Amino acid sequence: MATRIFAVGLALAALVGLVFASASTLDFVQHLDRQVHDLHCSFAPGLVEADQESTGCQVTLLSPYSSVMRTSLWGGIPISLPAMAVFAFLLFRALELLLARPAARRTTAAIALASTAVPVLASCVMGYLAFTKLHAACKLCIGIYASSGLALVMALVAWLMARKEAAGLSAAAEPEAAPTPPRAALAWASAAGQAFGFVTVPVVVYALLVPDYSRFIGTCGALAQPDDPYEAMIPLGPQGKGVPTIEVLDPLCPSCRGFEERMHAAGLDAELSRKVLVFPLDSECNWMVTRSLHPGACRVSEGLLCAAEDPTVGSDAFVQWAFDRQEELTKAGAVPPKEGETSPIATMIAARFPSLEGCLGSAEVKSRLNKSMRWMVANQLPVMTPQLYVAGVKLCDEDTDLGLDFTLHHMLQRHAAGQLSADAPAPADAGTPALVPGSAAKPTAEPKARGKTKAPAKPKVERPTPALKAEPSKAEPSKAEPSKAEPSKAEPSKAEPEPLPGVEELPPPSDDDDDGGAQ
Repeated sequence: MATRIFAVGLALAALVGLVFASASTLDFVQHLDRQVHDLHCSFAPGLVEADQESTGCQVTLLSPYSSVMRTSLWGGIPISLPAMAVFAFLLFRALELLLARPAARRTTAAIALASTAVPVLASCVMGYLAFTKLHAACKLCIGIYASSGLALVMALVAWLMARKEAAGLSAAAEPEAAPTPPRAALAWASAAGQAFGFVTVPVVVYALLVPDYSRFIGTCGALAQPDDPYEAMIPLGPQGKGVPTIEVLDPLCPSCRGFEERMHAAGLDAELSRKVLVFPLDSECNWMVTRSLHPGACRVSEGLLCAAEDPTVGSDAFVQWAFDRQEELTKAGAVPPKEGETSPIATMIAARFPSLEGCLGSAEVKSRLNKSMRWMVANQLPVMTPQLYVAGVKLCDEDTDLGLDFTLHHMLQRHAAGQLSADAPAPADAGTPALVPGSAAKPTAEPKARGKTKAPAKPKVERPTPALKAEPSKAEPSKAEPSKAEPSKAEPSKAEPEPLPGVEELPPPSDDDDDGGAQ
């Protein structure tokens, strides 16, 4: 009787684990359409709405540890899928233990106990990775860990009770009533075959049903002018041996940090020779954004440009430091410095990298940062970070998280075979937003973004440089009489088809220019 009680406990633990694993798998499968979806980040998935602390679930879902075979299938096979199968198998074994004859309960309980070792060991490994590598806590994952531990306890006690019952029956029962060694071996072999079927069938079916998104490679546009005449780019990571790649990055962008971590964990950064275009989504220096999504990003970007020119620091070390201190730097950037005082971010940078103090805030570094934004305008890129262009071909925005390993791996294969290509975007007509044709990225709130941080752009302000915008404003006072009819003439748009002046023709960016551009 006691064995059956703990068999019921094992069944309940397996059922709870199955629910958590199913919710995690559902979250993963929903993202196979390459769009944004809410997560079931809750200890009661489906019953309680996920709270604001779903970031841990998102980090875990998008991490390289959430699935396997990521270069063969878009997103790979989620590890929560075999977890579902294991918990379903445990539920089956618990029901078998509940219905087993007294003479067979000992062997059945031993099989159930051995089966619980699989989710327990997997939970230990995944828990270690989550807390040491990802520094994130996923409620669904914690639910799976707890269910695995509870199942182990129930199976262990059930096995102990079954042994006691078997010892009591052995004296009274006839010798042939107890299971013989051949029968026990057959039971173990049968259980192994059942476990293999429980896990293999859903995994194979899933692999056969995953869409092949390789057809989207090269459909999201290419760089119109991939050259760097402004010399605004800086190297990042290994150089020389990999495929030439341009990455648009904001050092205070959480999505950029996650993108870098995923690319490094997959080892894909070692196959690229990257040049970084710094593009801070901060209205302090970027006239293409109406508000600062990442306050202080302009000053941190200046520090990155300075570090790239300082051999004692280097861009790699500075980017890693900025990512590690991202939250602290963002908070410091949100506090405007008092008149006559150094900004808190500049103080933090100088304290960590003293050799950069003389470069921070200089006219030269401000001019170089301004040139990087002119390069964005010249190529008519969307106002978002991160962006990746492999040999001039854009990695689609929808493939920067779960599909990163698969898509980038296939892009590199096509490049090696000489088959990676995409049509460069045609010059946009007057009034056309500066977007790469074919890009299907949708603006989303940053906490739920698909690895992208998109900023609202001003129409007709995104293209002209601050110096160019001043010209129409000077002509308006001379035409004061038809002031109400002025907007219908759209005079500023007539000047848009004209080519941008060369960098040498533009004056260095001044504080007045930046303020006027950001508005």
